Parts: sequence; C-alpha cells; structure tokens
Amino acid sequence: MKTRLITAGVATALAIGIIVLGSFYNIIITIALSLVSVILCGEYLSARKINKDFKLFIFCLIFSLLIPALSYTEVRYIPLFLFVFGICVLSVIFHKSIQTEDMMFALVGVTIISVSLSALNILVWSDSKHTAFWLVFCLGVPWIADSAAYFAGSYFGKHKLCPNISPNKTVEGAVAGIVAGTLVPLLIGVIFRLVYGEVTIYYGVLVMIGFVNSVVSIFGDLTFSIIKRSCHIKDFGSIMPGHGGLLDRFDSVIFCIPVVYIFSQFFYLCL
Repeated sequence: MKTRLITAGVATALAIGIIVLGSFYNIIITIALSLVSVILCGEYLSARKINKDFKLFIFCLIFSLLIPALSYTEVRYIPLFLFVFGICVLSVIFHKSIQTEDMMFALVGVTIISVSLSALNILVWSDSKHTAFWLVFCLGVPWIADSAAYFAGSYFGKHKLCPNISPNKTVEGAVAGIVAGTLVPLLIGVIFRLVYGEVTIYYGVLVMIGFVNSVVSIFGDLTFSIIKRSCHIKDFGSIMPGHGGLLDRFDSVIFCIPVVYIFSQFFYLCL
C-alpha cells in the first residue's frame, strides 16, 4: 500500500507539472500524449510477446506515436489509414511467420489506444483556453473513480463483481467508484470556475458525463483484465511500482476519453 501511494504521489506531481506547462504550450501535451501512447502500446503488445517480432513491434510503435502527434493537424486521418493499411500489407507478406491473431491483436489495441489519446489531444487544441480543464476532467474522473473503487473494495467489499475476470473487484467498490465519479465532476467544475474566473461551467453535463464514464471505466478495466488473463500475465508492466504498468493505470481511461469527446460535440462543458 505504501509503495502504491508513493508511486501515485510521484505520478500526480508529474502530471500536474505537465498540465501546468501544457496550459501555456499545447505542444507539450501533444508530446506527452504521444509518448504515453508509445508506452501503452508497447506494454499492450508485449503482453502477447509481439515485441519479439521486431518488424511488427516497431511498425506499431511508430504509428502509436504518429497518430496522436498529428491528430490536431489537417492530416490527422492519414497516419491511421496508413497504419491499418500497413497491417494488412504485413499480414499478407509475412503470413507464414506472423499469426493472423497477432496481427488483429495489434491492429485493434494500437488503434483503440492511439485514437483515444488523439481525441484528448484534439480537445486540448480545439479549446486551448481550457487545456487544464480537459486534461483533469478526462483523466481525473476515471482515475478518482478507480481509486475510490479500490479503497472501498479493500475495506468494505464483500460481494465479487466479476470473479472470473478480476477476483479483487467487488460490487461495493464499483458502487463507490460510480458515486465518486459522478460527484467529483462537480468539484472539478467549481475549482476551474475559480481558476478561470469568468467562465460558464455546465455542471449538469459534467455530472452526466461523470456518471457515464464511471460505468464505462469499469468495463474498460475489465476488458483489459480479460486481455491480461488471456495472455497469462498479472500486470502489463512494472514501470509504476505498486501499480504495474502504465496501461494498468490507463485501462479505465482509454474508453472514457472518447465519451467526453462525443459529449463535447453535442453539449457545452465549459464556455
């Protein structure tokens, strides 16, 4: 527990530093998200030992960097198209040495991870005045919900949520996570109302998204738990002592970012 808290503290401090600097220079956020995408995809591919196939591994990592890095430009769709087409080409040329299942595993995972982080990058660049808001809301809500679920489940959990997928997750933890994830957006809204001054925060929309993402984050977490079980691993990596790999912390976030992006296309969150 102590190691977990120390790691979380260091990671939080680093994240705050990036958010503060990124509020002045959006390119810092783009670089950070692109590097995170590479790490996440690297851990994901290594879970199935695809890192042993150098050509496929490097090909995926290159595009896991390019897709978020160019997402705010006019050519944002080209890297994604080239990646999908490239996977198809590789699957034909190396069909004897690379299993189709590995190709599809790489295609789906790298696409989901890189496109999700691209959506956050687009939100930041499309509303540069509220960079910190988008980052904190997209990342903070699912992380806080996940933390609430962890602590509530550890101390009060009695009923298993999905024992065959993730034995440690409990119904009590899930409920606590949903409650926290629904209410925390109100606090985020109040804080940024004070920080930004004359800005309109749509609290009802924030709560609605918070509730949806609290549920989505659970399914994201469980989805990657299934992947870990199918790959016979406990964690995606060890880059974060006490937490596992970076993907073990982003698994609940990956599906939440697109939800925020979709809602932002129909509702105002802050103005």
